[in-house]
Amino acid sequence: MTQRASDIFSEFERIRERMQQAWQHVIGPPGTPRFCAPVIEPSVDVYETEDEVVVLVEIAGILNEEVEVLVDGKTLIVRGERRAAGGRSRRLYSQMEICQGPFQRDLLLPSGVNPEQVQASYNAGLLEIVLPKVGQTLSRQVRIVAR
Repeated sequence: MTQRASDIFSEFERIRERMQQAWQHVIGPPGTPRFCAPVIEPSVDVYETEDEVVVLVEIAGILNEEVEVLVDGKTLIVRGERRAAGGRSRRLYSQMEICQGPFQRDLLLPSGVNPEQVQASYNAGLLEIVLPKVGQTLSRQVRIVAR
């Protein structure tokens, strides 16, 4: 029975190695140019306080007017576009990891929020969206009656 368990784990290891090889085949070896997905999904943090839901979106290099924030019920959509840097028109990249083009992130919020009172600020590459909760608290105390 022990031999059988080790066979299963060795099979998983072979699968992991083949997946890693396939991924390296797609992105190329270290130091080669990489290419971006058609729509960028920026990294996010979502957390709650007693009165609000806060979403942090990492979108460095984006101008304020290039970002759209939509709130509908418990859904938040952040979208926009990172435009190519101006300046020199002809470039020959040896490494390209800062993606340009449209970005979008759709999030299911952990609580219902009031879309009329959403506040957003952008500082040091982070978009902070503060969404006040509607009539809900994080916890509830229930009294249990023994009979």
